[in-house]
Amino acid sequence: MKKGLKLKEIVVIAMISVLMGVVFMGLDSIYKPLQTLAGPVGGDIIYGLYLISALLSMYIVRKPGAGLVGSLFTGLVNLLMGSPYGIHIIVASFLQGAGVEIAMIFGRYKRYNFLQMSFGAILAMILVTIRDYFVFGFALYAKLIPVMLIVRVISAMIFGAGLTIAIGKGLNATGVLNEFRISSKDDF
Repeated sequence: MKKGLKLKEIVVIAMISVLMGVVFMGLDSIYKPLQTLAGPVGGDIIYGLYLISALLSMYIVRKPGAGLVGSLFTGLVNLLMGSPYGIHIIVASFLQGAGVEIAMIFGRYKRYNFLQMSFGAILAMILVTIRDYFVFGFALYAKLIPVMLIVRVISAMIFGAGLTIAIGKGLNATGVLNEFRISSKDDF
């Protein structure tokens, strides 16, 4: 069986990406005020939502490259819409997609349960957090880093993996994904 992405899969990934790019612009307007109110940990509460584009693309298509393509498309849409993070959004998008892909490699692209999706979300979060440490000066918050990581892990699991699975199952229940791998088996 050919494992490359088919045109219909790329179109669905692109649609998810455009939608998530718009959602991210809204999240960006919430992220900064949360940081203002609760310090560096504030924005971390909703951090997992930023992982959905890579996770949902992978969860629906279930093929190598889906998470990376979805994340990069979303980053590009977000950048073109005027992301306050500029070109750094593309680097973060690449790292998120790479984290999800690496996690799925460990599962041989066969497991899409909450544990596997959480692994992908957490790995994506770790890669982006390493970038954040150097790009956004997280070294200034050395004492808060353990708390930030705990909040990001919880957010990645709940809002990243959990919400992705809920959205994917909801879309699948409508029948619009009948031709995609998500509809071929239930991992729960």
